[in-house]
Amino acid sequence: MNFNVKVRKIINNDKPLKAICSVTMDDSFTVYDVKVIKTEKGSFIGMPFATYKDAEGNEKRRDVFHPITSEARRAMEAAGLAAYEAYSILSVASFLPA
Repeated sequence: MNFNVKVRKIINNDKPLKAICSVTMDDSFTVYDVKVIKTEKGSFIGMPFATYKDAEGNEKRRDVFHPITSEARRAMEAAGLAAYEAYSILSVASFLPA
């Protein structure tokens, strides 16, 4: 599976959420609002989700999209993290003196 990742927004703060991306798979499907998250334990991507209330009124979240296999998740995660790192390096380089 081929992934094309576009970093839509970089978040520069001390919180775990670092970027929002869109991921296009095999030039056929696009998933928006994929999150790049960095914690002390490592980096990963978070899937877009919808919030709803269950029968008891408790707020719940459900992924709108998620990879079915662990292999697909690892491939998507690798593509998302690589795009974020590349974008971060380019962003820093643009502020360096020539």
